[in-house]
Amino acid sequence: MFDTIRVFWAGCSGIARFFECCPADWSAEGKQVYDDLFRGTRADIRIPLWASLSKGEDGCLMDVTTLHILKAYHRFGYVPAGIDFNPPDYIGEMFRFLCYLCACALNAPGNAGMYAEEIGNFSNLYIAATARQAAEGIRRELNRPVCAGLSSHEREIASHIAAQLEAFTSSGPALTLPASTLPTAPDTAGYSASRKNPGLPDGLLCLRNYENGPDPVIPDEGPRTIFTAGRNNCGGKCPLKATIQDGCLTSLTASGHIPLPGLHACVRCTGYRRTYLSPERLRYPMKRIGKRGEGRFKRISWDEAVDTIASEWKRITTAYGPGARYVNYGDGVASLMRPDSMIMRLLNLDGGFLAHYGSYSSIQASTATPYLFGDSYCGHSVEDLVNTKYLILWAHNPVETIFSPQASYYITEAKKRGARVIVIDPRNSDTAMKLADEWIPVRPSTDAALAVSMAYVIVHEGLHDQDFLDRCCLGFDTDHMPEGVPSSANLRDYLDGIHDGVPKTPAWGESVTGVPADTIRRIAIEYASAKPACIRAGLGAQRTGNGEQNTRAISMLTCLTGNIGIEGGGAAGAGWVKEEDKPSYPVGYNRFPGKISCFTWTEAIERGKEMTAADGLRGTDRLPSNIKLIFNLASNMLINQHSDINATDKLLKDESKAEFIVCSDVFMTPSARYADILLPAPSFLEEDNISSPWRSGHYLLSNRRLVEPLFESRNEYEWIGELAKWLGLYEKWAGKHEGREGWIRDLYEGFRERHSDPSPSNVYAGLPDYDTFRECGGYAYTTAASYIAYREEAKDPEGHPFATPSGKIELFSKALYDMHDPRIPGLPAYVPAAEGYEDPVRERYPLQLIGWHTRRRCHTIHDNNPVMERLEPQRLWIHPSDAAMRGLKDGDAAEVFNDRGLIRIPVCITDRIIQGTVAIPQGAWYTPGTDGIDRRGNLNVLTAYRPSPLAKGNPQHTNLVEVRKLL
Repeated sequence: MFDTIRVFWAGCSGIARFFECCPADWSAEGKQVYDDLFRGTRADIRIPLWASLSKGEDGCLMDVTTLHILKAYHRFGYVPAGIDFNPPDYIGEMFRFLCYLCACALNAPGNAGMYAEEIGNFSNLYIAATARQAAEGIRRELNRPVCAGLSSHEREIASHIAAQLEAFTSSGPALTLPASTLPTAPDTAGYSASRKNPGLPDGLLCLRNYENGPDPVIPDEGPRTIFTAGRNNCGGKCPLKATIQDGCLTSLTASGHIPLPGLHACVRCTGYRRTYLSPERLRYPMKRIGKRGEGRFKRISWDEAVDTIASEWKRITTAYGPGARYVNYGDGVASLMRPDSMIMRLLNLDGGFLAHYGSYSSIQASTATPYLFGDSYCGHSVEDLVNTKYLILWAHNPVETIFSPQASYYITEAKKRGARVIVIDPRNSDTAMKLADEWIPVRPSTDAALAVSMAYVIVHEGLHDQDFLDRCCLGFDTDHMPEGVPSSANLRDYLDGIHDGVPKTPAWGESVTGVPADTIRRIAIEYASAKPACIRAGLGAQRTGNGEQNTRAISMLTCLTGNIGIEGGGAAGAGWVKEEDKPSYPVGYNRFPGKISCFTWTEAIERGKEMTAADGLRGTDRLPSNIKLIFNLASNMLINQHSDINATDKLLKDESKAEFIVCSDVFMTPSARYADILLPAPSFLEEDNISSPWRSGHYLLSNRRLVEPLFESRNEYEWIGELAKWLGLYEKWAGKHEGREGWIRDLYEGFRERHSDPSPSNVYAGLPDYDTFRECGGYAYTTAASYIAYREEAKDPEGHPFATPSGKIELFSKALYDMHDPRIPGLPAYVPAAEGYEDPVRERYPLQLIGWHTRRRCHTIHDNNPVMERLEPQRLWIHPSDAAMRGLKDGDAAEVFNDRGLIRIPVCITDRIIQGTVAIPQGAWYTPGTDGIDRRGNLNVLTAYRPSPLAKGNPQHTNLVEVRKLL
């Protein structure tokens, strides 16, 4: 038995050394391929090296399997060495544990049988399965096209490692590999085992235990329940309950710890464990060694990463000025301590940077709405939905987007009270399926035409609220027009077609929108007759080539019917609400005056110095430089979510344009592949934060750390702090706060102090201290009142004027009229969009393409989660008649293409989408083959970079394509 244990010790010791460090005599090429295979430095090579994954693709790190392994370690007093920052179920760590058991057995002959039995059990249950999986993974990766560029030496190294693992799985505990075939390295005690034990090879591990025996038994921890919540750019920020034991996250489920109606965890939130505790995590700081976008990196130290960033920061600032520095839009961390905010604070302390305005989600709506109402706070609290008698969800899909986790609850309650629910959308969405009494399919980008033809019916049926229009609105008729504008340019004359000869009748509306004229007439009458009635506008209709006009036209209906400022009503528009305040991180003052639209950053790389106000430039007449330095932190916007991926790819690969790109992320996302320095960040499971819901919801959430940061990941606060030290700005940047956690505590307590008014009406009066807030997982403002937009303005517009130039709702905007741009008329008129239904380009590309926010992803988050993929595979939705014309059957692989690109994707033939339109869920990770064709089905290969007329926003639902069967 002892000879077998000695040989086994030698074998396990050698294999463990493979995973602890690269042998000193390996060439640089060999070390790089070792890093490619086992440290994740090459984007397309992923080897499963953890026991938690041996049970299949649904496994995740730091789970129940990891816990069982830790308990085995504890039973024998073994403390994991944290090999290369890996979790304790790492295969190298498990081989090291077997070395430990062998050493203990050799030290205690009387107990050798017990140790030998444990060696057998452990190797059979965990090591063998993991080793086999790792060996298979290496073989599989070597055969992939992406590995075609590996040298023969690199392949030899990879094959040798696979052979060792396969030999172990075939021989089990009685491993008989000659020790000479395994690499050796100095032992931790600094001397050779052979000096005391001539029969043993050099480089054995656990010599101390061979000499002294096992360490004391380590007690297991019991399970703990922790309350937390999501923090990503998702509407719900769902409350969650976690079970933690010995540092392992064994469950993540819905929680009722925030006592408000309808709050529940969606499938995305309960899926975070499998998404974030993933073997695909970025593990170490890296420096690009291949071409941009190629995904080839070299592991470096954190010191080298910070030094490189600092040097490029200084070089670019000196050469081009602060306006050459840009922080790309992205909300991967939508909470109090955001990575982009922290780097913005440092940039501001060093002279400023080129800032952006707006968001990809809502820039058209948030730009257009103030021209009507004076601001964008035109929404109502979500609980006010129960007060409506007629609800139109216009391009709004709360069931899938979780725009508010309470929305479905309150819509259901409204239906119980007799409200009728209508969904207007090109797709029969999950919201339409589950909550609507009727689905009204409309052609993409024609929403304004539908609203205008409904307005025609309302006015001609005498259902408009003339009193409200006279008191509160400007532009409806000849008697209520702004000065300096012909009185005949009013809304009523536009509806009647006085100038263009086209009355905006339901028949006209049908010709544009595809909605039957009878349906247009009926729903217009129903809506206008059912006061209070509510139009709750989503953001899909404004994310189009004419999105500003869609926003204005839909809101026009709420003005015509006088449903503004009343309970159960609503003004549509951008829909933001004024509810409870929340803590905020101080970014500071930006001394550089220039701003661009969040969507036009690629243009600012290409021709920033040529951009003017006509391109959306604000704050300055000209930019002194194109963008040269980009920080893309916690964001997959750099390539994946931006329009026209092929054009963006070409631009980013030109290193003479954007000279230096820094990315931090949790995964090797498509955007991360374009980094020059790529930094691993922790997920929300691994750090504290504070967050709040989108748009509406009377609660504040604590995002509490559940597990320690995986691998060598660091929160952005840490490395930005090191960068601040390098720049001599740390004291100003950090203030008097004790690290990132100190900031969170101080900002919360400062927020609580600002709202400490003891009066009974103070909704904040019950806010607990930070420690209690963190322990409870958040706080609900249970005494909060509902926000009803423009309540006072609608009652008394003279005493409480709207914040517009006229003090009234401006159905006709002289400010827009004076731009003299036919795409931006003074009225909320329908303007056809480029690549819309009426564009002649339809002769070549006859199908309109839209995207939607699917329930299985939060933007791009979860796309690498196989459980989510089974829940809702990435598919192209196409109507049966359109599929038949192209010879397509359900499940067929198809090519979708236009002049900008081509993707391959399976089809889903369904009557849940309007004929003439196809749809692809947004957020799939761009995955091109060697031919450049995307195999994942990323919508933005096909979308256009064509900034919208007013907001310069993204028109990503306005595209024309063709579909053909892949032969």
